[in-house]
Amino acid sequence: MRKNERQGFENLRRIIKVERRGSRGDKTYEETAYYISSLTASAQVFAKIIRGHWKIENQLHWVKDVIFEEDKSEISDFQAASNWSILTTIRIESFQRFGFSLNNRGTEVVS
Repeated sequence: MRKNERQGFENLRRIIKVERRGSRGDKTYEETAYYISSLTASAQVFAKIIRGHWKIENQLHWVKDVIFEEDKSEISDFQAASNWSILTTIRIESFQRFGFSLNNRGTEVVS
């Protein structure tokens, strides 16, 4: 990076490239993701951090999108959308505390 391009990235220590391959149903996929960090951790530490992020993404945000259809929301005001997202998270946590499993089969129960 040239000196003038580093503005705002002074603490950048690592650029991480993650390549993923897999299948969903009968379709295969390949994707590449890049992450930046101010940490000087090992590849193993970054792998754990990134997997942890995707675990949250898959456990919470998947439920918010698939079951509660959050991505289909027509709320255009940023603050209102943020508030609605918080309320959806509270609903999900409440269902889970009462023992409901939020998966495809549980959709009818909680929607």
